[in-house]
Amino acid sequence: MHSCITRRTPLLALLVAFGLVVSACGDNGNGGTMVEPLDPDTAPKVSIDRFSKSAGHLMIRDKKNGLPGANEPIDFDSGEPFITMGLGPNGQHVQYYNFDVQPVVSAPIYALFKEGKDKPVKDQLNIIGVIPGDGGYSDFWHVHKVTVPDDYVANTLTSVDAIMGSGYAIEATDMVVNCPIVPEGSKAKMRYGDEDPGLVRGWYEDQVVFYFNFLEKELIVKPPKSGSPSVPLSDILVSFNINPDQDGGGPASGFMTEAGTAQTHNVVQTLPEDDGYSPLWDVDVYDNADFDDVHDYASAQAANVLAQGVATVNCPIVSVEPLDPDTASKVSIDRFSESAGHLMVRDSKNGLPGANEPIDFDSGEPFITMGLGPNGEHVQYYNFDVQPIAPAPIYALFKKGKDMPVSGQLNIIGVIPGDGGYNDFWHVHKVTVPDDYVANTLTSVSAITESGYPIDPTDIIVNCPVVPEGSTAELRYSDEDPGLVRGWYNNQVVFYFNFLEKDLMVDSAQPSVPLSDILVTFNINPDQDGGGPASGFMTEAGTAQTHNVVQTLPEDDGYSPLWDVDVYDNADFDAVHDYASAQAANVLAQGVATVNCPIVSVE
Repeated sequence: MHSCITRRTPLLALLVAFGLVVSACGDNGNGGTMVEPLDPDTAPKVSIDRFSKSAGHLMIRDKKNGLPGANEPIDFDSGEPFITMGLGPNGQHVQYYNFDVQPVVSAPIYALFKEGKDKPVKDQLNIIGVIPGDGGYSDFWHVHKVTVPDDYVANTLTSVDAIMGSGYAIEATDMVVNCPIVPEGSKAKMRYGDEDPGLVRGWYEDQVVFYFNFLEKELIVKPPKSGSPSVPLSDILVSFNINPDQDGGGPASGFMTEAGTAQTHNVVQTLPEDDGYSPLWDVDVYDNADFDDVHDYASAQAANVLAQGVATVNCPIVSVEPLDPDTASKVSIDRFSESAGHLMVRDSKNGLPGANEPIDFDSGEPFITMGLGPNGEHVQYYNFDVQPIAPAPIYALFKKGKDMPVSGQLNIIGVIPGDGGYNDFWHVHKVTVPDDYVANTLTSVSAITESGYPIDPTDIIVNCPVVPEGSTAELRYSDEDPGLVRGWYNNQVVFYFNFLEKDLMVDSAQPSVPLSDILVTFNINPDQDGGGPASGFMTEAGTAQTHNVVQTLPEDDGYSPLWDVDVYDNADFDAVHDYASAQAANVLAQGVATVNCPIVSVE
């Protein structure tokens, strides 16, 4: 979905429909001779061939490709090579037409106005001086305003030569328009906005031409002192089935697509609502070996770029669809890498799951522990390893005045395990989006920032450990769903658990995750060789029951699943049976770590 371009200058009206002039007289500018204006309905029509050797570049007709012949209608909605499914800067699914290579320099188009009027002469067709195959032709036209007398009759002027001979004032405007000249009967029905997708008629050397009109973005230029201005450019990165440096490679091999689909990973830099958008794309080519890793503009830039600026192609975007969480790429998560783990770092002995392998947190040690409550209750809690006190931001999207998030929209995060600043604990930020916002249009923190939508930090902290898809942690203190929740990270889907045993409220301006204490003891005390976490928690003989004692339970006011860890002497293990006796033990170290250990049962 998209927002439509609604602003229109008066000059854009000249690109809409024109009516019939039955009969009238006027000065054609050649020695004052009075002539009949031409009737567009009966005037001869120009033969157009976009696929000749003189007009085409990537699309040249031969005996194999079946491209339409001279003056045969072209159905640009028929699929390849005329329309392509690509990706937007944030991974959106986009479609764009392919109108082949076009020069950067625009061609002039002439619109006729009566003096003092802000709308073109009624029923007058615009006038061009070049068609596909001519030197200087371009689908992009620099609009020139021709001022005619009050008694001028529509379609008296029907050629550039007649305009130049008329002596009428000609003003170069700051507008460039995208109007590909095509054979009569051609079709391209898709548009980004709500403009008429039908053909528009114009004049070329006293003959009628037909062209499409793409208005998804106004292209504003600075007219040069002489000649025509350059068309603005925006980038696209593409990948072919065969790389260009190999036999049969490049455009002839076709764009690489996802298996069994027409979905390319060609990534456009901008969309029509972006300030820098232009349908004239500057093409860079990346290595098809990186195809699977490319899912947005940032990842395309990170790919191995084989060639830059290989062509400028006219590819107006005609649709933009938000990412579908069901089909979007998924982030690879590794909680046990050296950059992500602290107490739990994978090695050749401990058997911790590899990158993106599902984690079964219900499988026992080291993921779940049996401890004691403040009054000696038997408790169980998960171990999600050391976490910092400073939360990371998570973004939830709301429409103005609504108290529920946008239906179907996934929450958005900017860090994952292993990234600097990652935390299982998230500070909720409320993003207010317009009423016409479509779910999952925004799928990254950078997109939120660039949108300019209001962002308000709340007083809520949530405990949502990010884990690989398929991970399980079925136990919960309350009756919430223990299943995985999906979110967005850099236009890719992430998965996380949600622990709701306690609302964690903070100062929204300076949030820190609340802490509660736990006193633990190890099989070997930390001050001895091999001691501390590596030796494991001390347990009652023949059981998994530790005498790790938590200060609070979820129903207590001071409860937090982020535990501030103190270590007591294992010589006192048998004497410890509740929080008071744990405090009375010989405490060897205080505040050694802050660990995420949500309580999931109390007996």
